[in-house]
Amino acid sequence: MAQEKYKFNNVEIFQPDQDLAWNFETTYTPDSTRTTSGDGHFTEMFTTESFGYQASHVPVAEWTKMSQMIVGRKFDLWAWNPHFGKWRTHRVYVGQGSLNIGTLEENHERYSSISFNMIDINPLEKQS
Repeated sequence: MAQEKYKFNNVEIFQPDQDLAWNFETTYTPDSTRTTSGDGHFTEMFTTESFGYQASHVPVAEWTKMSQMIVGRKFDLWAWNPHFGKWRTHRVYVGQGSLNIGTLEENHERYSSISFNMIDINPLEKQS
């Protein structure tokens, strides 16, 4: 089986340094709490997941292509999902990212590092 590649809107992107980080967070109702004895009383609402992208030495043209697909937009991310144990498409958005300029020397323009998180629009409970 050929190695899968990460994609935005079905377009292969500059691949991250290693792989995408995966995080999840469950949101609870405001009345969820712990008692003084430490027992928890929680009412779950939903669980979101996020994928962390981090890459080094990214050519300026590659980031320009990527940023025009993701900044201020919802987009499709093709990535491995540990929760489901398979590659799948996730509808995501990026809320914040960072970039460090490496060199702007003509014909060698690169960013030294780029990182951002992509948050899935649909909670895990609504995915199949």
